[in-house]
Amino acid sequence: MRLSFFLFFFAITHIAIAQEYSFSKIEPSFLKNSDAVVRLDESTVLVKSSDFMEVTSKRVVTVLNESGSKHVNAKVFYDNETSIKDLEAIILDANGKEIEKFKEKDFIDQTATGEGTLYSDSRVKYLRYTPTKYPYTVVLTEKHTTSDTAFMPRWFFMDGYRLSVEKSEFNLNLPSTIKYRYNENNLADYNVIRSEIESGVNYTAVNLKALESEDFDPEFIEFAPNVQFALEDFHLKGVEGHATSWKEFGGWIYNSLLKGRGELNASTIQKVQTLVRGIEDPKEKLKIVYQFVQDNTRYISVQMGIGGWEPISAIEVDRVKYGDCKGLTNYTMALLKAVGIESYYTIVSAGPNMRSLDFDFPSLQGNHAFLNVPLVDEEIWLECTSQVVPANFSGTFTDNRYVLKVGPDGGEMVKSRQYTSEQSKQMTTANIIIGESEINAQLKIKSTGIQYNQKYGLSNDSKEDVEKYYKRHWDYINDVHILNHDIVNDKDNIETIENIDIKTSGYLSKAGDRLLFAPNMLNRNEYVPKRDKERNRDIVINRGYLDEDEFIIEIPNGYEIESSLKPVKLKNDFGEFEVNVEQLSESTLHFKRRLLMKPGKFSKTSYNDYRDFRKTISRVDASKIVLIKI
Repeated sequence: MRLSFFLFFFAITHIAIAQEYSFSKIEPSFLKNSDAVVRLDESTVLVKSSDFMEVTSKRVVTVLNESGSKHVNAKVFYDNETSIKDLEAIILDANGKEIEKFKEKDFIDQTATGEGTLYSDSRVKYLRYTPTKYPYTVVLTEKHTTSDTAFMPRWFFMDGYRLSVEKSEFNLNLPSTIKYRYNENNLADYNVIRSEIESGVNYTAVNLKALESEDFDPEFIEFAPNVQFALEDFHLKGVEGHATSWKEFGGWIYNSLLKGRGELNASTIQKVQTLVRGIEDPKEKLKIVYQFVQDNTRYISVQMGIGGWEPISAIEVDRVKYGDCKGLTNYTMALLKAVGIESYYTIVSAGPNMRSLDFDFPSLQGNHAFLNVPLVDEEIWLECTSQVVPANFSGTFTDNRYVLKVGPDGGEMVKSRQYTSEQSKQMTTANIIIGESEINAQLKIKSTGIQYNQKYGLSNDSKEDVEKYYKRHWDYINDVHILNHDIVNDKDNIETIENIDIKTSGYLSKAGDRLLFAPNMLNRNEYVPKRDKERNRDIVINRGYLDEDEFIIEIPNGYEIESSLKPVKLKNDFGEFEVNVEQLSESTLHFKRRLLMKPGKFSKTSYNDYRDFRKTISRVDASKIVLIKI
């Protein structure tokens, strides 16, 4: 009788689960613009002490197509401080019927770091599942414990575009004796409900419709609903910490992770002091020391235990001649101190998206370290992991964002270097000789600022790779041949100089006795943002630039100009665009072009104006001059 009741109860429960997560239960409005639908995403974080945290989660995702598979998030990270207690995934078909089950042992287990990592104890277990049919549903349950309470989860009620959410819930449970801070972002816009409970706090969101990406969106994190948490007293890889401000946080990093790790052997100190002997200019000293680091070390990632956050000692880096960003930054800081230059270990959230550390929410953030050197009349930034980047150059990896300078007096939030549009300049000059069937051109391109960032690596590339780069760059020129190229990376002036000779027989168009060609042969800007009838978010342009082009164009003998380009001059909030063609003689044209694009945040209502501006640039850049045979 008991067995019969158990089987009956199991069958009823199984049918209920199947019905709950069947595809037919999804409201049609949740399928619009969606690649997947989160049926349930819930997590409970239990903090028992400053060095013990338990995280339990359940995530149910119905995947609608191949693009939606990335939203399953069936992976769990672990290391020596984090133990997986439970891990299971159940696959359901469109009717909610179970078709496959994966236990923890069925998950793929591998290192969580990529190539170039020498030491790491960080690992990941993830599910590899290839569906035979869409839609399908994944029910993922997971529990883990950790002593690393410095990493309080940041909860996203929506974690990507084209993803609808039926229900998302987060619970934080902890004793009243444990103090914590929180930061709520964009909750009101999505009707996220916050409820105080006896042991902590609960957040619940329901019925969140999928968002579509838009050209020049703000970062998703800036407008999506999410909440951050941090404990005032925390543990990181066995090291105790306390912080409620960036000043305190920087002080903890300095005293717990950096202090005592900047010592050098007497022989190394003497060597570096000898290198700068007789040099008074601190900037020149700095360049010599930086070059010494570049010539004598290489970058290797170290992510084991506290070594993932604490730098290798300067003595050890000096001995083995390698280090990660933390170790090499600390080592360079020690060398500069040996020659009388103070510098500051600086933490940054590195990457091309220009993400700042959260100015208003001190917590363990960032993924990279570099060096700040404040001189009397200039602030210098050093990327200590690169063997080719010049001293005092910040590229798209670390530019223009809030970073944390760390020193004996604590932490200070400052902005890293920002390049103006005029500083990110590309100047192209060329002599273009047009024949009846072939064009030859000799050109020189000088690039600085962020445009330098895109070019300096070419100087170390192979001949074949450089030619591929130019052919991609000039993909609107048919049958282009790179005859010669010479690329100079001028590290003193932080600019690249490209000297290139090309020829093509595929650029001219013939129409009877006429030849047609676009005089902007070498620097077309063809990009036009997609049409957007209902723009939802502001336009964000992170970086500006300036292009100046000046070409002398020789037309073939026996031809004259039948029609030329009219002068164009535009100026608006987004930038400036100017083109002019002047006839210097019967056979010579002077083409001048200037395009200035400005960075900034612009109202969503101005999107069509911005699109029209880019359309005009694209159209004028492709406009042709007509030559007629005489």
